[in-house]
Amino acid sequence: KSGLWAGGIIGPYFFKNDDGEKITFNGGPYHAMITYYIMPEIKARDLGDIWFQQDGSTSHTSHQSMDLLREHFGEQIISRFGPVDWPPRS
Repeated sequence: KSGLWAGGIIGPYFFKNDDGEKITFNGGPYHAMITYYIMPEIKARDLGDIWFQQDGSTSHTSHQSMDLLREHFGEQIISRFGPVDWPPRS
């Protein structure tokens, strides 16, 4: 995963376990990535007033993931089941 904004790129981020092996991507690792990687990167770049956009994959739109995003971005989310809907097949 990676993030883009007018000033550059955040990432890439690779989902691996403690042994460096690839892991199954689901809501848990996605939640951890947002909490421990994305949010510190956003704060380090002083990007306080940004919109978060993601596609409609199940891991992105789980209740756990969406609750976390709402906590950090409020109504500034473009996502399936978000305040601004991500159109299917877009």
